[in-house]
Amino acid sequence: MVKLRSVCLQLLASILALLLWGGPVWALETDPELALPQPEPALGPTSAHFIPDTTSLMVSLMGNSSSLKIVGSASVAASSQFTDLPAALLATGGIDYQQDIRPWVNDEITFALTNLGKGQAQPGYLLAVKTRSNRDADALVEQIWQQQAAAGGTINFERYKGVDMISAQVSSSLASAQSSRLPGLLKPVQYLTTANLDDRFVLIANQRQVLQQAVDTMNNPTTQLAKRAEYRTAIATLTQKQKSGIAYLDLEKLIPAISGQSATTPPTYRSLGIAFGEFRQGLLAETALIARSGREFSAVKATEVEPMTALSYFPGNSPFVVSGSNLGTLWSQINQDLQGYPNIKTWVNQTLGNWGKTRGLNLTSKIFPWVDGDYAWALLPDSLSPVLSAQANTEANWLFAYEQTHSDQAQQLANHLNELATEQELGTSPFELAGCKVFAWTRLVSQEIDNTKGSNLTFKTEVTGAYANIDNQKVLASSPEALGLALDAGSDALINQRPFQDAIAPFDRPNQGFLYLDWPVMRPILKKNLPVISKLESNAQTLLSKLRSVSISSYGETPEVQHSQWYFRFG
Repeated sequence: MVKLRSVCLQLLASILALLLWGGPVWALETDPELALPQPEPALGPTSAHFIPDTTSLMVSLMGNSSSLKIVGSASVAASSQFTDLPAALLATGGIDYQQDIRPWVNDEITFALTNLGKGQAQPGYLLAVKTRSNRDADALVEQIWQQQAAAGGTINFERYKGVDMISAQVSSSLASAQSSRLPGLLKPVQYLTTANLDDRFVLIANQRQVLQQAVDTMNNPTTQLAKRAEYRTAIATLTQKQKSGIAYLDLEKLIPAISGQSATTPPTYRSLGIAFGEFRQGLLAETALIARSGREFSAVKATEVEPMTALSYFPGNSPFVVSGSNLGTLWSQINQDLQGYPNIKTWVNQTLGNWGKTRGLNLTSKIFPWVDGDYAWALLPDSLSPVLSAQANTEANWLFAYEQTHSDQAQQLANHLNELATEQELGTSPFELAGCKVFAWTRLVSQEIDNTKGSNLTFKTEVTGAYANIDNQKVLASSPEALGLALDAGSDALINQRPFQDAIAPFDRPNQGFLYLDWPVMRPILKKNLPVISKLESNAQTLLSKLRSVSISSYGETPEVQHSQWYFRFG
């Protein structure tokens, strides 16, 4: 069962981390012959000992990440378009990532967002760049300050606890207009300060206090992010073998800052750890979602079985599919766990509620709580089928299938469907469709027609939904037209489509189900329901233009940590 109670939350947080480092993922192309092999740190990047434990977000690339250039573009030149937020952020301070930083990077570069929510005019930004040598570190610093000096800026030198720091107000002639591309959480860089630490690291910050705090953190290990319990739990439990990058998000700080709304109840989740690396034509990420103290994840059995049989009845162009088991328990937990995230809860209930509603049946409120076996749900936008687009019904079309088990819960669901029909004053009408016996929920509707001889009353049958029993599956549909597409799927069914097979191929077995999203088709629908997508697109046009699908699977958990895998397939 894919954990939808956290999918929406992880989707926002993971997309933020991915896009925030989108450009350098393909821009960081070190020369193998120059990059000396380094032992992998036990818990994240080496630069973590500069990062204070107050950090809200840390994203780090480690090792030779040139193979990840497929994520953004096949050419390094694409990075100069500033489609990534870090490059745009640096540009507001007069730094060109491609020219000023990239030539000196060795095998690690880390960005951290510090002192968020402390009443600062802007958050603290800290960039830690590991160079190949002390000479390269000096060259990097010189490259930055030569430009500032040439622009007429006043360069300040100071020594703080044995570390030489250089700083200056950003010259207006160097400042870029990239600020319009930044999300509300980030502000343009107005001040720059740099320092060389540990011979090979160059630290760049937007505030003197941020750099001083990094120096203090280096000298006082107890204040390092790597020593924080939430960080250690999140990062230490990541098992992905190919870790080209590591991200850590403090959700208790980030979610309120992004949403602009404080939680009225304690948030369910404290933090999120992410490890990501290349997989075929895409990016595979493993996430570790950490629950708050006192909140335990319920035990859910993973399964070795293939995707459920119902997917052989879903049309091959279905762009949004969720499959798993024990949906009733899951749906109850969704509503419980999102109590601490009012904006996300509203979006989930409204969006999924609208997608799963017909004129006589609402899946999310009336059906989901009763399903205890395997299930699959597919959204069918009208744009995908002339048959659907010709309907008078303007609500979303969908297919929902569930396993008809012999459990008491399954019998109660069968009775519940009959009760729903009675409540809606619906009748059940059998008919044949695509060679199968199916049933439609109908009602008789009167209509008065004016003619030359007076008013006549006519009646028409209104269909509010349809269903069929196939093998041991009950397939519900928003309309007979949608059900017809399922019955006619044949060899063109979703389960036989190569893009779908590729999307779920990376996931570990056993797992608890999956979510599949066809990005080009779902993009306009998500933009309509989730305005933040438009803002993210403006900052990552090159990255998202190549995105073909997003798929997610949950595969393991402890009472405190839930593990998932995310696959972003590009092409």
